[in-house]
Amino acid sequence: MLSRLFKALIVILPVIVLLLCTSAALAFGIGVTPGKMEFSIRPGDAEVQTLHVINQANQKSEFQVYVEGESEAWFTITPGEFTLNAQETKGVEILVAPPLTTVPKDHDFSICVVSIPPNSDLSIGAGIKISIHVQVTELPVMAIHWWIVSAVIVIAVVIGMLFWWRRKTRHA
Repeated sequence: MLSRLFKALIVILPVIVLLLCTSAALAFGIGVTPGKMEFSIRPGDAEVQTLHVINQANQKSEFQVYVEGESEAWFTITPGEFTLNAQETKGVEILVAPPLTTVPKDHDFSICVVSIPPNSDLSIGAGIKISIHVQVTELPVMAIHWWIVSAVIVIAVVIGMLFWWRRKTRHA
């Protein structure tokens, strides 16, 4: 008899725990708009777009917004952490600024928006990933690489100095 009860508990207990955890995670609602972001930007420039975060839960929640990808340093997120009351919306500015030395090509990132209720003992929350596509385009000057332009300038300065020195020595 005890063996049957033990076997029943082994089967039923994981199902109950799974149902409780699933319903707790589903109770937290996050909404974001737009669902995808696209940037077309030149190296050295900056572009800002707004991501609207919506607390669709029926309680106050804390939110964190961050970027995942290779060049996370290009991004500035303002604010990165905040609290929203139930059904409240907040605009989050996403600034992208690839450095001047960035090679023109396409880059893909993800923005993660994570919500955790402030009184959550289990730290169970919910999250959404929004895909970001950043197309780094060429500067008109970037068609000729910056190092080629720098080398030409240095060579021109050296040649100019040689002509000046030679002229100075002839008139002396």
